[in-house]
This record gives sequence, structure tokens and C-alpha cells, in this order.
Amino acid sequence: MPSEAAQPALRNFFTIDLEDWFHANYAATPTTSGPSTVAQNSAVLLDLLARHNVRATFFCLGKVALEHPELIRRIHGLGHEIASHGTAHALAYTQTPAEFRADVKASKERLEDLTGTAVLGYRAPSWSITRANLWALNELAELGFRYDSSIFPLATFLYGIPDAPRFPYVPEIGGKALPLTEIPP
Repeated sequence: MPSEAAQPALRNFFTIDLEDWFHANYAATPTTSGPSTVAQNSAVLLDLLARHNVRATFFCLGKVALEHPELIRRIHGLGHEIASHGTAHALAYTQTPAEFRADVKASKERLEDLTGTAVLGYRAPSWSITRANLWALNELAELGFRYDSSIFPLATFLYGIPDAPRFPYVPEIGGKALPLTEIPP
């Protein structure tokens, strides 16, 4: 049996979807706007992460970046990764390829302008890349994303591909590997 020292280090990824409470895509959500709590809630999380010396990936909405640019700069300045969560939390499978591309491109550009660094990761609102819209992965690759974290390996009423791999993989579309890694949530 290998010694403890010979065991590979366990790596965990901690991610946060930086959005407000009213951005949820559930029919029971009574409103699509309201008083924002994202800055004050993020402050609590950032303090907790700093206390435990943990770095996270923040999947940020472009709308949040527009309304709270100082928050995006603070998160980035503290050493956390800034990734895209789209612009306005629209479900990816409700958009045409052109609408999806425009939404994601606008978010990516806004976040890159605020941080001065390339945004490499993306997560669809409510994990809304499903079998019906795998074309979205091509759009992400063409926009320069290096990874996606949108395909949930189970099925719910809103999202998921139940037989998708549970560990990082390179997706293939039409038998062709994409230049993008899928990192399941």
C-alpha cells in the first residue's frame, strides 16, 4: 500500500455563480428585478475565502459587472478567477446561436475590460447547455473560451445530460474534439 506521502494531492474546485437572487430561472420566481444584495453577500463570501486562504472561480453575470464594476475588480484583485456566466441569465437553450454568441461575447468583453485579463471559463445560466443545444460549445470555443462548466451529469426539469461524464473531458461534436474542456459541476 502506498504511503500517504505518495498519494496524489486531492484537488477541489470552488465556484460561485455571481448573480442576484432574482436572476433564478424558476417559474416560481415572482420578479426579474429587485433590490440588489449581490455586493453585500459577496463581501461575506470574500471575507470567508480570505480567512481560509481559498481561491475560487466566480462565474460573473455581465449585468452584475455593469452594475457593480468595483465588485468584479475587487474579486479579481484578491486573486480569484473571473469567468463568464452570460449577460442577463438567459437560458442558453432558449436562445438562437446568434443570440447566445452575442450574449456571451458581451459578457466576456465586459469582464475582460474590467480585469485586464482574458476570461477563459464559462458557465451557462442554470447549467442550460443540454443535448438540444450542444452547438453552444462550438460558439464558446470560437469566442476563445478554454473551458465550460455547464453540462450537469444528471437530469432535472430545467437542465442536465444524465449520461454525460462526471469528470473533466474534451467534448466531441460530430466526431470532432473541440478545443475546450468540459468541467462538470
